[in-house]
Amino acid sequence: MVGGKTASSTLHSRRVSCLASCWPGFGALRTQSGRSLEATEKTFLEAAERGDKHTIERCLLAPRSVNVNCTDLLGRSALQIAVDNENVELVEILLQQPDIKIGDALLHAITEGVLRIVELLIDHPSISASMLASGWSRSRPSTEESSDFSPDISPVILAAHCNQFEILQLFLARGAYIDKPHPLNCFCRQCEESKQSDSLRYSLKRIHTYKALASPAWLSLTSHDPILSAFKLSWELERLAELENEFKDIYMELSSQCKRYSCELLDQCRSSEEVIAVLNRRCSSSSPPEPALYDEAPHSERLSLDRLKLALKYDQKQFVAHPHCQQLLTSIWYEGFPIWRRRSGFSKVLLCLAIITAMPLLAATYLLFPRTRLGKLIRSPFMKFIYHSASFGCFLILLVLASTRTEGSEMYRQNTRGPAPSMIEWLILFWVSGMVWSECKQLWEEGLKAYVRQWWNWLDFIMLSLYLCTFSLRAVAYLQININNSSFSTRELPRSQWPNNDPTLIAEGVFAVANVFSFARIIYLFQTNPHLGPLQISLGCMIIGNFPHRALSVSERYQLFKHI
Repeated sequence: MVGGKTASSTLHSRRVSCLASCWPGFGALRTQSGRSLEATEKTFLEAAERGDKHTIERCLLAPRSVNVNCTDLLGRSALQIAVDNENVELVEILLQQPDIKIGDALLHAITEGVLRIVELLIDHPSISASMLASGWSRSRPSTEESSDFSPDISPVILAAHCNQFEILQLFLARGAYIDKPHPLNCFCRQCEESKQSDSLRYSLKRIHTYKALASPAWLSLTSHDPILSAFKLSWELERLAELENEFKDIYMELSSQCKRYSCELLDQCRSSEEVIAVLNRRCSSSSPPEPALYDEAPHSERLSLDRLKLALKYDQKQFVAHPHCQQLLTSIWYEGFPIWRRRSGFSKVLLCLAIITAMPLLAATYLLFPRTRLGKLIRSPFMKFIYHSASFGCFLILLVLASTRTEGSEMYRQNTRGPAPSMIEWLILFWVSGMVWSECKQLWEEGLKAYVRQWWNWLDFIMLSLYLCTFSLRAVAYLQININNSSFSTRELPRSQWPNNDPTLIAEGVFAVANVFSFARIIYLFQTNPHLGPLQISLGCMIIGNFPHRALSVSERYQLFKHI
């Protein structure tokens, strides 16, 4: 590095040239702010550029001592030149001078990533622990504002930006810290004054701070649970991207950086035990998982997967789709069927048909012997999926039979007000009661907030509500006709002569709407297919994304016709 311009000095010269071309008075002001270089100062700076230690010492020991803080045409002092050239010996000599000013040399040393030089600079008496953090900007006069770094860039923030682990660890050991920005809607005195004085500087300060907080080095060194911190920070940055549209791309990039960091941590897992330890970690507990988890192959009942559920809550798609995570989920899904994925398609169909055919027998066996090996196999996720899918298929068949009215006299049921439920309708009531109980259990286990976030649960809620409304109306119609027959006309009457508000008519209409929702629920099963699942998700995102544009187009047409 000695004997030539470094990258930082080149960038600095380019910035000076750019400012001079855009602002004609820049060079003049710069000349007026300081005096011309003396011969000794020029020799002193040239020696610093060459790394000539003997010439530097001769200039400093001369009877007329040279100004150790003099700068060249690029505004660089001898100390900064030595830092840019990574000349440790020269830095040690210059720091021994009583009038030396650190200035931007510390920030340049952090950018270069030279730990030894950073240690020398922060050990200087003029550098205190508070100056490494928020006190950096307050320690420097406004007339000495840096041309290379923003005023809100402190040493600890810059170390986080550059992802310098060793330097950042050194600062943390000295008590440095980064204050988290206030919420965007904060109305405290400090935030209000910052917004009114310079809104751009206020926004840039927030961006620089969040960029430091999202640094992998900062997350790794300051957080007891780096993955959880990355999840929360990613979620917060996405919310800020929605609020500050001007800096949306920056916030989204920082959010993506946090997501990549959590995935890179998951990359470090080398065994299933380590993956289980990561995915089973709870938010409020720092204790290691129970040893029972590692005694044998992972079983779905012993895996809480709290971290995976948290990833779903914070919309961490990359973390959930990580190969390590998906491999564990696949092993849990096909637990008890290790050779399923190696079978042919025809053998898979035959095995599914055999399982569905034996479903009544297996259900009875599970009720009698739930703790046996067969009972554990029935509780596996794959078996549950087959049974639930088969059960819902039977439910749809019952709906078709009830809609076509294959049982009894069709004419008799059409002309009978408040008819008694048929056998198929009793079976439908039995199925609906079971699904209601299943939804209640899901609501109890997941909680209201998690339950309402899934729009499939809204579909189930509407579907079951319509069926319960149908059964209630049928019960009201039956009681009105069979118990209070004299008050509600005759029981057998042509349908064309029924009153418009007859509960049986309303129940049939509600039942038809509920059937539509029931058959629409088949789409939910398509997500398990590797071809239809992504297509369904893409179609849903396309519809949701196209809706605002359609609404805007309608609004624009309305305004156009209004002016016409």
